[in-house]
Parts: sequence; structure tokens; C-alpha cells
Amino acid sequence: MSIKKANEPIHFFRRRTILFYSIIIGVFVGSLICLALVYIEDQSTAHINRLTQNSTNGIALLIEDDLSQRINSLSEFTKLSQLTTNMTDGYWQSISNALYDGQRGYHTLGWVDKTYHIRKVTPFEGNENAKNFNLALKPAALAALMKAQEKNTVTMTMPLQSIHGELGLGIYVPVFRESEGTPKVEGFISSLILFNTYFTEILPSYLLTDHQIAVFIDEQEIYSDTANQDLTNTVWRRQISFQLQGQTWQIRTSPTSAFLEYSHYRTMRVLLVLGILLTVLITIAAYTTLSTRNKANVIRDERNKVRHLLKNLPGMAYQSFNMADWPLILVSEGCETLTGYTRAEFEAHDVLWGKIIHPDDYDRVHKVVHEAIIHQQPYELEYRIIDKNQETHFVWEKGEAVVSLLNDSMILEGFITDLTSIKQAEDEVARSHEFSDAVVNAVIEAVITIDQKGRIKSFNNAAQRMFGYCADEVINQSVNILIPSTETYDHDRHIANYVKSNIPKIMGVGRELEAKRKDGTVFPIQISVSEISNQDNKMFVGLIRDIGAQRLSEDRARKHIEQMAHADRLNSLGEMAAGIAHEVNQPLTAISLFSQSGKTLCNNGKFDKLPEIFDKLSQHARRAGAVLERMQTMTRQGDRQKELVECRALISEVVKLAESEGRMRDINIQVNFKQSSHVEVYIDRVQIQQVLLNLLRNGMEAMQSIDLSNGNVIELNSDFNDSENITISVVDSGCGLDINMTEKLFTAFASTKQNGMGIGLSISKSIIEDHGGSIHYAKNASAGSVFYFTLPVV
Repeated sequence: MSIKKANEPIHFFRRRTILFYSIIIGVFVGSLICLALVYIEDQSTAHINRLTQNSTNGIALLIEDDLSQRINSLSEFTKLSQLTTNMTDGYWQSISNALYDGQRGYHTLGWVDKTYHIRKVTPFEGNENAKNFNLALKPAALAALMKAQEKNTVTMTMPLQSIHGELGLGIYVPVFRESEGTPKVEGFISSLILFNTYFTEILPSYLLTDHQIAVFIDEQEIYSDTANQDLTNTVWRRQISFQLQGQTWQIRTSPTSAFLEYSHYRTMRVLLVLGILLTVLITIAAYTTLSTRNKANVIRDERNKVRHLLKNLPGMAYQSFNMADWPLILVSEGCETLTGYTRAEFEAHDVLWGKIIHPDDYDRVHKVVHEAIIHQQPYELEYRIIDKNQETHFVWEKGEAVVSLLNDSMILEGFITDLTSIKQAEDEVARSHEFSDAVVNAVIEAVITIDQKGRIKSFNNAAQRMFGYCADEVINQSVNILIPSTETYDHDRHIANYVKSNIPKIMGVGRELEAKRKDGTVFPIQISVSEISNQDNKMFVGLIRDIGAQRLSEDRARKHIEQMAHADRLNSLGEMAAGIAHEVNQPLTAISLFSQSGKTLCNNGKFDKLPEIFDKLSQHARRAGAVLERMQTMTRQGDRQKELVECRALISEVVKLAESEGRMRDINIQVNFKQSSHVEVYIDRVQIQQVLLNLLRNGMEAMQSIDLSNGNVIELNSDFNDSENITISVVDSGCGLDINMTEKLFTAFASTKQNGMGIGLSISKSIIEDHGGSIHYAKNASAGSVFYFTLPVV
């Protein structure tokens, strides 16, 4: 027992004392509530009487104002409308409908002629009996009509029985017309108001529901609502009187039993019950308050302990509202170390947690927290915040949504700590890895990392190009997929021996082996392997070089030496045949091109162009024969077959012969005649054409060797620069010539082409010099070469 008493909380009052004081407070409060109920009952009665009197005054004002407006509107209407006894039914309907629809409450509108007969009625439906009715038969109506005619004013009847059998009121407005300077009555606009319908229309529904209403004119009751109760009870009844058109109107109102029950008696009963309940609740509240004071002190003590604990944590604990930007309810003192802002700033909502979250991370944080709340799960995430000094920190947060015990609202509780130093260390490691990966991927040799079980752990770009695998295809695969099946046993044995004995054997030593690509092809490699120091597992790095190209180059060099020896033996034999072959090759090439063109035309069904193709074939065949004949002539001593040829015609013929080859090479031949008159030379036409064709072909091949990067136009120019010689030049935009080549350019077997014989320019020089001219080379100013020769003019 002593232990139990020692552990009980210390209270300010004993339980009996607390109960006694609670009862005293309850009795005192009950007395105050009784006094308040008496006062409320008096005030409620006075309020209902005031409300009833105000309603009575409002009804009187509403009736008086409505009838006055009707009288005024009828008077104004007669002044504005051209109403006569002879007016058409259509005109009457248009103006009467406007008046009838414009102001609710009329039963009928009618036109009464000066004999007091109703001639027109609106609405006609339901009022057929009123048409042609003589109002003189109604004394009250007749008196009002005569008064209106005599005084030229609007009059109202006394309450009268309408032809429909209901009590109502008539309003008459005289209509006068000037006749010989004297106004004479033309007729009357009459309106009939039935009291039951009229008061239902103009009085608000809530007044008819909540009040008993009776209306009197000169002590004659014209309207009474007897559905609820009579008006003999003078305790609640209120009345008011007013004068209108010489008549005394009186309004009497009294609240209905239902209204009194709802607004007064039931309210007082409810207040009485509430007073009793309030007394009991206050008594219980007093008891609870006194009882909880001690518990509050205990909670306050426990809270101080928790606050001291949170103060020593490396971060901050929080409670926040589940609202936009998460305003904090409570926060530990670690917030100032983490953010630079104080607890007071957070708890006063001068600083909102959502506002210090980095803008780029806010949407992600909001999404994670929102989804965790929906799924009723804790949330955990990392993001960035911006502190008071505008510095960025990485933080880790873990929290959970809970329901507040105070108001059942959703709040967030959690803990946030700084991860900036950890993130910086991770970034340094990541940068280090990126740097090492970049270095490895930049190496031209393949670099592969494997573990002690022979599984591939890294595969650089060069290895991917060398073996044909993507990195994702080989990572964590056995390295044996890169080794031919004949060598996999030796490789596994080397790895196992090294792991067991730590004796390097192949480690760090370059060896030549064979490897296997993804497509199954085997190729030679040179490999060096080194160990990576690792406390957990052994790792190996292999540096691999593809030596297939090296071996192929060595084989090619050996074969080239053998071919050079063979070519030296054939050189002497080829010198004689080369000259003939070079000259005949050009027309034969043209014949081949035109043959292919003819075949294409046949395949396309364009037979109409075949004669032209056959003429070209015949022309180049004859030309080949002429070349052979000229070569025979050159071997014999004697004169050539020379003739007078006009230079323009000579160049035009050459262009026609070369244009087909130019189109195939996508090169345009541009001709420039710089001489102003016809110039003739005495030449062997075939040989000079052969020279020009050779120069054009050389120029086009030079331009094509650089993919026409300097343009696709080759120029053929002729210039009569003096009185004795004409200069013909070929200007290309090709690759040009090396300066060392220009010295032996026109010698036999000197060529810049990979497969050239070096015969063309040598023969061309012999032909030009045999014609008394000279041939030269110059560098093109923009790009390429200029070959030109001169011929004597006749």
C-alpha cells in the first residue's frame, strides 16, 4: 500500500473537497440560469408583441401603398392611352394586357362607356357575364362612377358583392375628350379587386402563415383568416387604422398558435432543459477541471522531459497542420541549428516549413506526403531546404499523419535531420566514380573488370565496340562468353590458382590469346591483368588490345614486297603496251557507257533514242580505230593526218564526248571562249581531242577524290592572247598536286593516282610538241590545278 500511495499523483484538493465545491458551483449556476430564464421569457413576450405590431404596420403600409400605386398607374394610363368608345378590340387587348400583366392583383379590367355599361373586359375568359353589364344596377358602383365623372378623379367603391358572388372593390378612372373646347366624358377604365385573391397576392406568404389577419373598411370586415384562431385574444392582438379615399381601413393581426408554439413556448421549454443540462455540465466540468489540474502538472512535467530529450537529438521533431506549406504547431529547439529560424518564428507561423523547401523539390515532397496520408502509411524522403542564410541543406525526414485528440483534425508528426555532410561525401564518391569511368571509357583499349568467380563487373566503351556486346548484356555474366571454348578451361584454372596461392602467373604480364565476339568470330588479342585491392573480395582488371589489324598489316606488307618484285619484272613488258592501252581506253570507256545507257533505254521502253546511242557507239568505235591507226603512224616515221580545224568546233566536239562522263560524276563542264573571232589551227583532230579528253578526265577524277568539296564545275577555256598562238586550258577545283610531283609531271610512268600508269600526260606532251606547241601546269588560285597548252594559229 505504501508503494502504491507513493506512486499516485499529488492533487491540489482531495476528491471529497473537489466534489463539494463542484456542487456549490452547480447550485450557483442553476440560480443564475433561473433568473436568466425569467428575464428571457419577458423579453420574448415583448419581442413577439413588437414583431406583431410591426407586421400589422407593414401590412397597412403595404395595402395603402399598393392601392395608391394602382390609382396613380390607372390615372397615368388614361392620359397616355387613346381610349375611345370606337377603339378596336385588338387595341384594347394590347393596352389592357400591358396594364393587367404589369401589376398583379387585378381580377378584371374593363372599359365602361358613358352609359355605364361594361363594353370590354380583360381577361375575357371566365368573365363573359361581365360584358355589357350595366353598372347602374349596382348602387355602390353607380355612386363611384358619378363621383368620378363629376370631379374628374379616380374613385373607389364601397365593398360590394361582385357578379361572381365574392366581396370586392371597384376602381374607376374617367376618360375625357375635348369637344368644342368643353371636356366630355368618353368612358371609364374600371378595375375589380376581389379581396381574398388580392390579399393573397400582395401579402408575403410568411405573414399569412405566422399571423391571423383581419381587414375592415368602415367597420365592415372584408377579409379574415379563420383557419388558425379568432382574434378575441387581446393579449397578443395588435391593430392599426388608416384613411384611403375617404374610407377608414383597419388591420388586426395576432400570432398564430403554431407560431407561438414554435417561437415562444417551445423555446422556453428548450431553454429550461438546456439550463438544467448546463447546470449539470458545469458541475461536472468544475469537478473535471479541478481533477485535471493535477494531471496537467504531471503532463507539463513529462513534456519538459520530452523537450529536453528532443533538444539533444541531432535534428528537429515537429507537429504541423496538414495544410498548404505545413505550418508548424510544435517544433523542437533543433530547428534553429538546422534552419537558422527560432521556435517562436515557426510556431507563430512567421516562417512556414513549405516556404523553406527548395522550389525544385516542393512538388515531390507534397506528392510523397499526400500519398502516404491517403494510404495511411508513414513517409520517409530526402530533399533540400534553404536556411535563413540562403544556404542549401540536404535533409532526411520521416513522419506520419495522426488524428489530433483535440479537434479530430489530421496533423503531421515526424523528425527531420541534416544530411548535408553525408550528401557531400556521397557526391565526392560519385564524382570520383564518374572520373574513373570517364578515364576508363576514354581508353582506346578494352578494359574489363571481373570478380574472383569470373563474373564481369564493368565493361567500357572500347570493350563494347571490340566484342559487339552492350554493357547490360554482359554485366554479372561469366567472362567465358568472351573466350573461345578451347581456352575457357585454361582461363578458369589461372583464376583459381591465383585466388588460392596469390602467385601472379599471368597477372601484369602481356599475353597474346584469342577472344570471341558476340557474332562468334574469333580474333587475336593482347591482354594484361592486374588485381584490385579490396578487403571483401578479390577483383581483377583486364586491359585488352585487338592485334588483328596489326597482324593483317604485317601480312599486307609481306605480300606487297612480293608484288613489287613481280611488278618490276613486268615493268619493261608493260611500257610498250601502256601507251596503246591508255589511248584506246578513253573511247572504249565511252563505248561502255553508251552501251549501258542503251540497255537502260531498252529496259524502259524508250526505243526512239536508240539511233542516237548507236551513232555514239559508232563514233567512239571509229575513234578507237583512229587512235590505233595514229599509234601505228607514230611508230612509223612520216607526217600525221592534219587538217584545218576551227577552235570553237574542236572544243564543242570534245565537250559532247565528255559530257556523259561528267553527268555520271555529277560534274558540269563550263566552256569559256575568250577570243572574239574564229581561230583555226592545223592539227590532227583525233590526237588533240585525245589530249583535251585526258586533261578533262584527270581534272574530274581529282575533283571526285575530295567528294566535290570545292564545287562541281570544271572549266574549259580558250584564249587567243597573241597573233601566233591560242591557249586552251582545263581548270579544276580538285585536290591539286604536291610540289614534288610537278618536276616529273610530264615524264613517263609518273602518276598521282593509286592505279594510274603515268602515261597520259607523257603522251599528251609528245602530241602537243609534235604540233609545234607546249603544255604546262599551274596551281589554281582558289583550289585545284590548271593544265594548259598552246597551239600555233594558221
